[in-house]
Amino acid sequence: MKKIYLALCTVLTTGIASQSFAQSHINGEHLDVNNIKAKVNSNGHLFNYVLNNWKSEPSFEIKDTDGKHTIHAASFWIGGVDESNKYHLSAPTFMLQGFDMFQGPMMYSQYYSAEEDEQWNRVWKVNKEQIDKHIEHYAETGYVMDEVIKNWPAHGDLVKGQSPNLAPFVDINANGTYDPENGDYPSIKGDQAILFIYNDARASHSSSGALQMGVEVVGMAYAFNRPDDETYNNMVFTEYTIINRSGINYKDVKLGIWTDTDLGRYEDDYIGSDVKRNSYFGYNSQKETTKEIFGTVETPFQSVTLLSEDMDGFISWDNNFSVKGDPRFVVDYYSYLNLKWKDGSPLTKGEYGKGGTTDARYMYDGNPIKGKGWNELSEDHQPADRRGLATTKTFNLEDGGMKKLAVAYNFSTGYKEMLKNIDKASRQYKRQAGPFAPEAQVFANSEGSSMKPMDMMVFPNPMRDHATIAFDNPDNERFSVIVYDLMGKQVMREEGLSGIQYQITDEKLESGIYVVELVFETRRNSAKLVVQ
Repeated sequence: MKKIYLALCTVLTTGIASQSFAQSHINGEHLDVNNIKAKVNSNGHLFNYVLNNWKSEPSFEIKDTDGKHTIHAASFWIGGVDESNKYHLSAPTFMLQGFDMFQGPMMYSQYYSAEEDEQWNRVWKVNKEQIDKHIEHYAETGYVMDEVIKNWPAHGDLVKGQSPNLAPFVDINANGTYDPENGDYPSIKGDQAILFIYNDARASHSSSGALQMGVEVVGMAYAFNRPDDETYNNMVFTEYTIINRSGINYKDVKLGIWTDTDLGRYEDDYIGSDVKRNSYFGYNSQKETTKEIFGTVETPFQSVTLLSEDMDGFISWDNNFSVKGDPRFVVDYYSYLNLKWKDGSPLTKGEYGKGGTTDARYMYDGNPIKGKGWNELSEDHQPADRRGLATTKTFNLEDGGMKKLAVAYNFSTGYKEMLKNIDKASRQYKRQAGPFAPEAQVFANSEGSSMKPMDMMVFPNPMRDHATIAFDNPDNERFSVIVYDLMGKQVMREEGLSGIQYQITDEKLESGIYVVELVFETRRNSAKLVVQ
């Protein structure tokens, strides 16, 4: 295999965007529908806010602990290798040393501007009650629509090169266009959700110093209002749709879920992982501190769980500049994503994970309460300000390709309680049961049937010679693809299809704008398609 090129000092742009950029103030909102109050920022940074150029503050507050926080910051990383064997990476952390992510969708480079940045320097926070009210009253005279529903960013500006379909919505008349005046409304998860849209191609990566990936991310953080359910009352979820709009096919792509957990004082952290549950967690090393700050003899835990991916590795480092400290250069981020220390040595079993004789994939994977296996408590480690990174298996991400990522953040009092909460949420998420059970949505053009919405993606869009419709089909159901022109005339219909993709070619469609509808027996969705 050819040696991967790492840009260690000089940032080389990919031609997507190379102009200078500065983010002076990042806007955001708090999820606050349950016992967690968590900040979500417009550029994808989670659970923190920046006070000035050298200090950020945590914003993952446990409401019943007198303003205490358990996470200082969180984000996801993505890195991969291009066709020339160069490594590209986006790895946001605290927003102090720079930025790898920028608010808003990707667009043609000439349209990036301070005015465009400010337009997208926001998030869209919406409650289920607002949507229910809209569904009930949108057709009434005198109804005043909530701003977030009216200005839901369903579509980008095609002239500027933005994606035609951005934020998910329920399309009542199945015409492919977000039209809230006629009953369309945002498609959200949970009882409260915050939508955020960002990309890594707006400018050079001043945080990691890496080459841009050219990805656009539509993210949604959400929570459930279940005051009598300890699991969901103390849990926040994030879900991402990651789209490769770089014009590059990537191989050996990895995702990393990064979190700085701080339970109590930031300098006395311990951390651990649970391979079976695709989770890692932070806890406080001092029981006296735990009791003083959280008012409980049970040790509090803050877990981070991968819901949509298997955790293929976990590594933790400290807040310092050692070979086991915070990353500073591209090679450092690359090393951590590949379970290596900053000097290139592998993660090993035992002690602090370095210098052993047996390679490891999961750091501190033992039980810290019973003292079984490799864990910080039984090793009597020196506590410090720890960070954690869970990594996924490698995959390919072709130009126009899409990847989904879902993560859960849970605060629990006691180790057994944490495991119970993780198991319950993971099981119900996978089965789409409990609070995740989808509600039936009625579509005006659904031939009289009650249909559930579904996720779908059409790419590339605009299309030149062909476009691919990608979607979930775990039970291999039969489906139909129907295409309408803008006048509502049906111009194409294919029935009795199977699989998880369908390709439309220019032999079937002339240049123009169309609505593509994907129809299953009990679910459907539609999207606008531009044919050039």
